[in-house]
Amino acid sequence: MVTFYYLIAFFSLLIGMGAIFTLVEKFPVKLLYYHYHYRKPTIWILFIGLATTVFLQSNNAFPVNAVAPLIISGLAVILTYKIHQSNWFKAVFFPEMTKDLESLPLSDEQEIALIEYEGVTKAYPLDYVIHHHIINDQFNDKIIALTYCAMCRSIIPFDVTELGPLFVASFKNANMIVADKKTGTFFQQATFDSIIGELHPATLKMIPFQILPWKYVKNLKTLPQAALITKNDLRPFKLPMPGVWKKVMSSELTPGLSNKDTTFSSKTLVIGIVDTSISEEVFYLKEEILKKGIIKNEKLDLTLVSIGTTIIGFKTINFELAIENNQLVDKLSKTNWDFSGKHLGGSIKKNLEKIVLTDEYWFSWRKFHSKSKLLRIE
Repeated sequence: MVTFYYLIAFFSLLIGMGAIFTLVEKFPVKLLYYHYHYRKPTIWILFIGLATTVFLQSNNAFPVNAVAPLIISGLAVILTYKIHQSNWFKAVFFPEMTKDLESLPLSDEQEIALIEYEGVTKAYPLDYVIHHHIINDQFNDKIIALTYCAMCRSIIPFDVTELGPLFVASFKNANMIVADKKTGTFFQQATFDSIIGELHPATLKMIPFQILPWKYVKNLKTLPQAALITKNDLRPFKLPMPGVWKKVMSSELTPGLSNKDTTFSSKTLVIGIVDTSISEEVFYLKEEILKKGIIKNEKLDLTLVSIGTTIIGFKTINFELAIENNQLVDKLSKTNWDFSGKHLGGSIKKNLEKIVLTDEYWFSWRKFHSKSKLLRIE
């Protein structure tokens, strides 16, 4: 009977630590899905079943040899709740916002995700978002989920009005899996596509956004609301295992993905153009854009502009953009805009049209955009 006790205990422990299998590249995502949805009821059935069996077999004397299995099974219950991505990175649902930008503990160079949608503009410090991986927020009658996979640095906002808020559900190929609260359908964040679940097949809708340094955000023509954060919200990011995150970021390690393209080092930053209005999927090396400052691609009718450590992009047919006095200026028409594309003055009486791009690591971009074309800057 003792052997049976230990079998139940170690099977429980396997369930409790099931989230570690996300680091096994070939581990079936279907099992990750079932583990997320059924791990809690299963672990309780095993624990209660083991405890009941021990009690019925006790014959009025508690069996000492059942102590260790019961402890292991109890530990497995705790681990089932604690060791999981949904617990490590708790999504935020409709954060408190403020218009008092000067009250926020932000330095001028901190990178901000700026989302303008449905007539509402909101700002979220990336050093805050990374701790949660997902910020769900309201934009009038729309719900937006700003997602940030720390491992691959893919920062993507989705319109999830029809789905409802998202949360972190799992991890696959070094990229997070998100799921909707209503049905728990799994979506790969980097591809926007569903993997398994009630809504499969489905695709998340990415919306345009920008990443800008804080000093430029607080001087825009239309000032945003900003997430009301504290200094603690901006603490250095780390994983639950001490020292692991520092080691990953300082090496070629990409947990959960071993078969990767080595043309560039894993953490090389690339700017991927994913806007559906662009005729082909292309990407640039971020370092080359930062050195050049402004890149105009006449074939694709787009211009990329480096602002501090960030890159923004616009559709720029017949424009010749430059930066003057912390503004974008069209040399041909002498029209100027702020860095969000808002018209400030000049003969062209319209805002610039943003394009959708991503700023992420090479290993992730190549994994999920294998057919994209690299454009080099001369």
